[in-house]
Amino acid sequence: YLVHNGWWTRLMRQRTPEGYFAEAETLHTDLRQGQLPEEVRLDLERMLDHFGQYPILVRSSSLLEDGFGNAFAGKYESVFCVNQGSPEQRLAQLEAAIRQVFASTMSNDALVYRRQRGLEAREEPMALLLQRVSGRYHGRYYLPDCAGVGVSRNLFVWEPDLDPAAGMLRLVVGLGTRAVDRIEGDHARVVALDQPRRLPFRDANDPGQFSQRDVDVLDISDNRPRTLAVRELAPLAPDWPLAWCAELDREASERTRARGGAPVWRVTFAPLLERTAFGAVLQRMLRTLEAAYAYPVDIEFTAHLAADGTPTVSLVQCRPLQTLGPTQRVELPETVAEQRLFFATRGHFMGGNIDQPLSRVIRVDGGRYGALSRTQKFAVGRLVGHFNRALATRAECPTLLIGPGRWGSSTPELGVPIRFADINRMAVIAEVAEIGAGMTPDLSFGSHFFQDLVESGIAYVALFPQQPGHRYHPDWFERLPAASHIAAPADTDAEVAASVSVVDVRATGLRLSADVVQQRLLCYQPVEP
Repeated sequence: YLVHNGWWTRLMRQRTPEGYFAEAETLHTDLRQGQLPEEVRLDLERMLDHFGQYPILVRSSSLLEDGFGNAFAGKYESVFCVNQGSPEQRLAQLEAAIRQVFASTMSNDALVYRRQRGLEAREEPMALLLQRVSGRYHGRYYLPDCAGVGVSRNLFVWEPDLDPAAGMLRLVVGLGTRAVDRIEGDHARVVALDQPRRLPFRDANDPGQFSQRDVDVLDISDNRPRTLAVRELAPLAPDWPLAWCAELDREASERTRARGGAPVWRVTFAPLLERTAFGAVLQRMLRTLEAAYAYPVDIEFTAHLAADGTPTVSLVQCRPLQTLGPTQRVELPETVAEQRLFFATRGHFMGGNIDQPLSRVIRVDGGRYGALSRTQKFAVGRLVGHFNRALATRAECPTLLIGPGRWGSSTPELGVPIRFADINRMAVIAEVAEIGAGMTPDLSFGSHFFQDLVESGIAYVALFPQQPGHRYHPDWFERLPAASHIAAPADTDAEVAASVSVVDVRATGLRLSADVVQQRLLCYQPVEP
């Protein structure tokens, strides 16, 4: 493709230090508009004849992406082709998807990641995998019964009796896009395979709060991907085995029935996990693949459910998983005086045993952030990115980033909208449940965001100040001398700047320590400064 379009010289310029980003910007645009060689187009026509009008997924499959140690999770695109229309229209859609995946090799996020991993000088051949989408038709909609991601090592054991070697799933109904991405307003079902009934981040008083509400499907009539509410899709797809993936909320259903509404389903996957061999099949699959790779693995899968719930699982991707293993045992103090404590939690952290001295803290104030306009909230993300890029290396200035809701959400009302390239030099990121603002951390295990954290060695903490065992003192470092505070650039909007505090904490001795066995984590001063 590159040679056919006369871009090889430009690619060589892009591989130089001065052209790494500058040349990539124009290449990224042109790669989406080039011409495929005629012999390739003929092969694509034959492939479309073979598939017929079944939907197709165009997946990236690069040399570095599929190797050990560099999973590139989410850096390169995968594109759904609903594959409807005349043969000429279907070929045009497929070619556009191929060009889009090729162009993603020159995206800023991918370039930053490659440089961070010391791979900027390595050749990155991009192959493509064209897969028929696993699923079935429900009228105008096409979708698998359920889908998800699985990892053979559970590094987010939120209870001390969970077995990390048992593996974990992130499970959704419909297309698996909601399993690999942190979707605003929705939660995948996280399953610890040794104890599938155990629920993380679940408020016992509101069992539906952290469940999936929307489902991604392919709309055959409109020839595009689409998102529907579960309650919308259920009556339109009567043979969809929702009863194996969800439970009827009887109280809510009674209320809606009185108003002429449809039954209310809560996507919990409890019937599937408790009454079928689904969990055992996935656990056996993960163990088999890990043994074959001689390395922990990360998979994507879909499942077809028979009328009696019997699952047929399709493995659609497997790649090595970069894991954060536990270090030596960490000794935590039994008690810490409140004036020396920034925050503490039991469970809800990731990264194994941790003993990390901190040099800097970047904090986004939830109250002030919530009062900003939508434009200003995006500006907060850019400001965080500015401070991130100002860090030389993680080792030289280990930094804690803490803020409300979900880092990386595309909806600023649910958290600060950033790309991973905006936080890639942090040592620790923390997400805080800001109850009043409605911003809640999302368990990111198994998502692309999780993979970024794992591969980069960034520890993760979720704080729920209203829950037992969680303590949070957001005013802790505001009591430090003014000289410790680092100002935003002079041209920063005043309200945006006021919502982001950056403090040098080296003089305080602040450190983050965690014991994965006790499931305790502290961010504290070991001694008085």
